[in-house]
Amino acid sequence: MRHSFPFEKNPVKPSSQNLPPPDSAAPRRRELQTQQARTFKSVNALAAGIAHDFSNAVAGLLGSAEALKMDAPPATPANPNLDRIFTTGMRLRHMIQQLRNFCQRQPGNRTLLLLPPVIKASVKFIRPRLPATVKLGCRLETKCPAILADAAQLQQVVTSLCTNAAQALAGQTGRIEVRLETCAVDADLAAANPGLPTGRQVRLSIRDNGPHFHTGMLPRIFEPFACKLTNGYNSGLELFAVREIVHAHEGTITVDSAPGAGTVFKIYFPIPANDDAEAAASK
Repeated sequence: MRHSFPFEKNPVKPSSQNLPPPDSAAPRRRELQTQQARTFKSVNALAAGIAHDFSNAVAGLLGSAEALKMDAPPATPANPNLDRIFTTGMRLRHMIQQLRNFCQRQPGNRTLLLLPPVIKASVKFIRPRLPATVKLGCRLETKCPAILADAAQLQQVVTSLCTNAAQALAGQTGRIEVRLETCAVDADLAAANPGLPTGRQVRLSIRDNGPHFHTGMLPRIFEPFACKLTNGYNSGLELFAVREIVHAHEGTITVDSAPGAGTVFKIYFPIPANDDAEAAASK
């Protein structure tokens, strides 16, 4: 979540009578910035270690699956299961690479991208992995303009937010809805969400009707391991990683959470100008 500080439109020239009072909040802001930098360094070290260990485990998984597939008869009933193991292993390998890119602050491979196919693929991957008590809906505006994005990173965003919502439901009957649309950000909406520019944007929303976040937690919702829902579920590193990916795409992420209404994450992506789109398309 980005923060901004207001500036006066018509500043008064300083004089001996109207010198501004000292900014009492400045030391606190510096302290928070230092704390965030230390947190990010610690998270990077943790994520790098996890990526290394998972990479070794996935390599063994893929090797065993490939060996079993080579030894199995062509018509064996186990082949579809082996294919699913191999496909899942390859997806895990790709996710590990994304985690390494995150640790190294890599921007990913951003190209001009239509989001509906990316989101459909993510939903198709997530749906069979959800509990039977959780329904997953998808409403996509098919004529959304393309944006500059990395497909794998956006799939990670959708997967993480949907998984986060499903885990927050904790076995309860519930619903998750993924929605994609074009919207117009007016001055009021931009003022309520610092860092969000006005104008046309592509908005991705992921909503659930599960437990809400504790009161007072929303300002810290994207800090690692900082936020708990009313059912005790902790979001861990997922929301932190989602925010970093969104910011790397020059986007803005907002969150609303209230008793009885569940939680909704809204991600706003800028629509590239024609010259940016043409430059991306020519690569």
